[in-house]
Amino acid sequence: QRIVLVTTAVKDSRDWHQNEEFTIMSVEDNITAVPEGVGAVVYLEESIQHRHVANSGYQAEVGLLTRDIVIQGSELDSEPSSTDDGTYTDRSVYGNSGAPDPSKNLDGFGGHVMVHNGGLGYVEGVELYRMGQTNVLGRYPMHFHVLGNDCTGCYFKDSSVHRSFYRCISIHGTHNTTTTENVAYDVTGYCYYLEDGVEEDNTLSFNLVAHVHFMGKAPYGGGQTTEKNYQSVDMILPADATASGFYITNVHNDVIGNVASGGWAGFAFPILYQPLGPHKDVNMRPSSRTSKTLDGNTAHSAGWWWGHAGAFYFGATLYYNTDGSGLLVYNAGRDTSFGRSPCLVDKCAAGNCGGYCQPHEQAWVRLSNSKAFLTPGVGLNSWTGRMEIVGYEAHDVGLSLEALESGFWVDNMLAVCRTGENLAMPPNGQTTYIKGDGFFWYDTGQEHIISDATFRNCGYRQSATNNYDQYDSSPTRGCYTESGYGCQSKSTVFGFLTHSDTHNPEVMQATKNIKFENCGRRFYLRDFRDGNNPPPPSTVSGRTQNWHDHDGTVSGYDEPTLIGSGLADAGLWWEVEDDATFDTHGPLWFVKQQNGPDRNLGHIKLEWDSSLHSQVGDSICGNGPLIDCLPEGYIK
Repeated sequence: QRIVLVTTAVKDSRDWHQNEEFTIMSVEDNITAVPEGVGAVVYLEESIQHRHVANSGYQAEVGLLTRDIVIQGSELDSEPSSTDDGTYTDRSVYGNSGAPDPSKNLDGFGGHVMVHNGGLGYVEGVELYRMGQTNVLGRYPMHFHVLGNDCTGCYFKDSSVHRSFYRCISIHGTHNTTTTENVAYDVTGYCYYLEDGVEEDNTLSFNLVAHVHFMGKAPYGGGQTTEKNYQSVDMILPADATASGFYITNVHNDVIGNVASGGWAGFAFPILYQPLGPHKDVNMRPSSRTSKTLDGNTAHSAGWWWGHAGAFYFGATLYYNTDGSGLLVYNAGRDTSFGRSPCLVDKCAAGNCGGYCQPHEQAWVRLSNSKAFLTPGVGLNSWTGRMEIVGYEAHDVGLSLEALESGFWVDNMLAVCRTGENLAMPPNGQTTYIKGDGFFWYDTGQEHIISDATFRNCGYRQSATNNYDQYDSSPTRGCYTESGYGCQSKSTVFGFLTHSDTHNPEVMQATKNIKFENCGRRFYLRDFRDGNNPPPPSTVSGRTQNWHDHDGTVSGYDEPTLIGSGLADAGLWWEVEDDATFDTHGPLWFVKQQNGPDRNLGHIKLEWDSSLHSQVGDSICGNGPLIDCLPEGYIK
């Protein structure tokens, strides 16, 4: 029998990875010379070449590839005519320039299994090997094809898919199926795949996928945008440019207890404003559907190719080009023209698919008890849509969580920025490029609430001029630049991004019951224009940045505290009383609540002028070479 021992390296790609296949020699049960709780010892015919980590935070997975029933492609002619030899190089990523060769592995031609035209599929204990046909629609190892509700109770379980040339299992226009306890390894294109966005009430549970390969070059870009991909004969689904373990086009399905290793992301939740393919005229909007159970999922060794990709990626848009060609366009980055808005009322059913979801109708996508680790960028990223993130863990990541839309509740989070493990990196890879941040507030009116969260070993320990020890003087606090497990010198527990004069916080964000365990730098309010000489004024969002520390567990005051910007040209904006405390590391002001919730402030009347507001950041004043946005006064 063959098994795969999954990588615990940071990078996983065709050109460099540390997954390993082995043949089981024997299994010995009921032995005494092993640690308590170990029921058996598995002996392998081959020696292990790489270190595979198992600690209290995360462990390498093991998947059984062998099954008694085998369906396979031809050994003679199913393999690609040209394969990647691992020598291709491209742009440097985290210090390493290796990349999969986009001109290789393009024509694998294996077998496929399809259930369609009223058929029923009950597949269990089957090994699918050298299956799928690269870039050919409908030719996947396992495919439930446009069965609607006619295949209710159908399943694909306790099976394996490996050396797949295109996907693992596609659930296409089919509902109420179960895909559970499967192992997938070495897969081109998305693996577990909800094809058109109409698929609902399916269950994907306790599945494993490792070593997923995107097609073409991985999209990337500066800031929050990437280049777009367009449907062509070379890529029939442009989203395969970011192939990941799970492709969930509609959250109205149960996704429970799965593991994804490798891929552009681990779990991809793209935004579809309309269904695709033969269902494109169906009267529904996948991005407005409410979530079912998204619980207990884990992703790691993903997100290498773009810092915003994440182990869990709620982003990217896939839509039909407006040029009338009928071809698909895929934007892997942030696209503000499309959004996710889960709604309790089905506007499409009422004949108003584009109707606004009223506040009392709004729902939240809930992701619970999920874990990301060994992700060099962000553990979880969501560009859009309201979310409840409960019981989330992140270990050895660049940034635990990125929330770039309003209305997130993050509860019971554990962020372990560095576990102390030596991080396995490819040649010339630098762990100090992997930041080691806890959470960043953005300058776009977020309204986030973070409660009952623990940050451990986050934030930079010291620099030449500042030891960042005013909160914790432990010599091992936070992280430093040690080779193998160090972090970036500007890493912090809480950071603020302050880009804009037109987008400022406006609505306060809040935290409650925050714990810091062995952390270094706690705060970093970054002025994005401080590199100029001389520096221009900081942004409006930089000067007005703030949050409500509900119980003082962030400031250390143990009472309600307002935390506001301490940038030099913020002036007296947040220094509202003489005993406000200035934190030089932010820089931030801490303002405690005193004598009850009411402050001794005067009453003023402000009148809003929308015509003037729309000119801020443009003609009245703005960033960089534009006119300085000068304060008109302060209230104290």
